[in-house]
Amino acid sequence: MASKPTLTIDGRELEYEPGQTVIQVAQENGIDVPHYCYHPGLSIAGNCRICMVEVEGWNQPQISCKLQPSEGMVVKTDSELALAARAGTMEMLLVNHPLDCPICDQAGECHLQDFSYEFGQGSASTSTAKTKLPKNVPFGEKIVYDAERCIKCTLCVRFCQEISETHELDLAGRGDQERVIMTSKGEFETPYSMNIIDICPVGALTSKDFRFKSRLWFMDFAPSLDTSCAKGTNIMTGGRNGEFMRIEPRYNPAVNQWWMSDAGRLGYKYANSPTRLQTAHVRNEAGALVEVNWEDAIVAAAAALKAAPGDVIVDGGCTLEEMKLAQDLAEAMGAKARFAAATGEGDGFLVVEEKGANAKGGEMLGLMRAKRATPAAVLVIERDEHVNASFREKSGAVVVFALDGAHVPDSAQVVFPLGSFAERDGLLVNIDGLVQALERNPAIGPNLAVFTELLEDILGELDEGYEWRGRAGVLAEIRALPAFSGVAFPAGVAVDAAEVGAVS
Repeated sequence: MASKPTLTIDGRELEYEPGQTVIQVAQENGIDVPHYCYHPGLSIAGNCRICMVEVEGWNQPQISCKLQPSEGMVVKTDSELALAARAGTMEMLLVNHPLDCPICDQAGECHLQDFSYEFGQGSASTSTAKTKLPKNVPFGEKIVYDAERCIKCTLCVRFCQEISETHELDLAGRGDQERVIMTSKGEFETPYSMNIIDICPVGALTSKDFRFKSRLWFMDFAPSLDTSCAKGTNIMTGGRNGEFMRIEPRYNPAVNQWWMSDAGRLGYKYANSPTRLQTAHVRNEAGALVEVNWEDAIVAAAAALKAAPGDVIVDGGCTLEEMKLAQDLAEAMGAKARFAAATGEGDGFLVVEEKGANAKGGEMLGLMRAKRATPAAVLVIERDEHVNASFREKSGAVVVFALDGAHVPDSAQVVFPLGSFAERDGLLVNIDGLVQALERNPAIGPNLAVFTELLEDILGELDEGYEWRGRAGVLAEIRALPAFSGVAFPAGVAVDAAEVGAVS
């Protein structure tokens, strides 16, 4: 087999594939080269000039995003020549850039800030006034554009040309009057428009939804999954002081690459409902739901299910662990567990028709889909669209787990608060059969009892001989099912049956 060609970057001899550029080879090998206009998912423009490197034997620094390596080429990313070139680029970029970092939403995750600190200088060498350009320009209903902050990297323009193929943006003007404009009639046709906020390296494009809400350094972030449909788009959740504040896409080449839908990004607001449940409730003799502690609610729930056993209907966004325990609860009552999930339109990209984020997982566990409102003893409701009003009112459920108090049916005798997907740990199986993990964000929602632990506590009250398994034990049972034979689980949660004794 023929060996691959090599080049040397910062003293390291590295192999490369013909057609790659120097910045791509560097990034593959953990060598950081600063860049603004380069994005691995878009065409190469080569217009920001911050990715300058020195090539041994060449008189001038080169932009690494367009530079094709050749056998034996020697590249230096941190030489005096490369650093001086970047400093000059930064000076040009900052000539007309406003000094408004204290009020910019991008502060804290702005590459212009980062590289200015690393390569820039403490004072300007120009004395002319900065060019004034339009600010707070609405780009549709979701995005705001600030032309003074824009460095004309064209990432947003290329996204609309190459990814969404809807061509809503272009450049207009010349020289210091150049700026991005909307070529459509004031709105994006693509349902993926907010991705241009993520790829904008500065604060030129900001989200109307998140604008001026919080500084990033006051927030907590956690990796999770978009549960608005069963695609399983990888995301980062952001929250502060109990409030769910934003969602951004997280790179996964097997699922969503760098992108996510606008609907998924903005579909978190139900978690901030003013009527969210935060404590357990039991219906008293007067017919009112009153707050009780967890222990009393668990005892009351077991008593209610002994008196009126029946099926368990769980939200199609529940995790594998939650669905498995719901199945066990149903079996303990001599009944069945089913999942409820909405369906809708898909777009052939990252939005699929199946809206139950774990519908595939439910099917693999052996749960049937609840296709119509039928009697049930237990309801688990995270999203109203899955376990809708018809389900709730016709079920006659006596025990209800719900996020929103407005979704509790009149039949409920015992009610437990349920966290949103951003408040729970667990596994989901996407539409393609890929098992992925939800991770709890500690800054979002009230500090609730863990849903799986509550289910096990109720099972313990129903059956004196029940043995608590914990998450590790439940996962081991799931992995032992024929449907999960050979299925890869995320690292760190793939528990084998032999390990259960050591961790339960």
